Amino acid sequence: MDNSLVFEAIAAKLREADALVILAGAGMGVDSGLPDFRSTGGYWAQLEDGGEESVFERMNPARLVAEPLALWASLAARMRDYSHTVPHEGFGILRKWIARLGLDAFVLSSNVDGQFLKAGFAPDRLRDLHGSLFWWQCSVPCGGDIWPNEQEAEAILEGLALGVLPRCKHCGAVARPNVYMFRDNTYLEARSRAQDALYQSFLLRNTGLKIVAIEIGSGPHVQSIRAKTRKLMYQHGAWALRINPQDFAIKPPHLGLPMSALDALGAIDSVLYRD
Repeated sequence: MDNSLVFEAIAAKLREADALVILAGAGMGVDSGLPDFRSTGGYWAQLEDGGEESVFERMNPARLVAEPLALWASLAARMRDYSHTVPHEGFGILRKWIARLGLDAFVLSSNVDGQFLKAGFAPDRLRDLHGSLFWWQCSVPCGGDIWPNEQEAEAILEGLALGVLPRCKHCGAVARPNVYMFRDNTYLEARSRAQDALYQSFLLRNTGLKIVAIEIGSGPHVQSIRAKTRKLMYQHGAWALRINPQDFAIKPPHLGLPMSALDALGAIDSVLYRD
């Protein structure tokens, strides 16, 4: 099947759909200028290159206890990068499809960057599978509270340079992002559970209807996104599209596109509204 027929087939699935699930990995942000994790220059490589520690050793709560300034410097630098990033046009294309096609929609993202919210997606239609850098909790934790961060990343970095760490607003212990890290036994799940309840309600009201699942920029190494895609395919009868420049293979009748997020979404969009 040539590319034009592939895009037409995808467009036909979208026109027939009742609901859309967007499943996004780190590759979703590449067209916005953000690195992914596994490619050259990705966060994974940045953490491991030139050092003796693996990413597993650096990004975990034990490091927050042993070297809180060092871990917070890494976290705040990523917060700064994400805060200054403008979501690429592909986010807007997805929002346009939802509105014009009248789709019931939900976003599942393994990213902690807040880009879907910045792009205008509704917070009650979003599941942050690994949490968010922009919501904080106590590192102890002293209780179950999770609160939105109100500090600019630059201010956090300036404080860190003076030895001042972000603190829990309840007990004064070191605060941490409500992000699930490696070997993490202090991550608070209340926000995650509330988001999942909304997603389960979405699935329930779309039982027996036509669901399209679009998986974007998620590789096979971390299975949080791909497991959700498979569940949609095999338990909810969804038709799936996998967009990934390298790891795009998927079993028919589902389709894979070896393209970046923006290129793929733009190509589909160019044929979607043809008469």
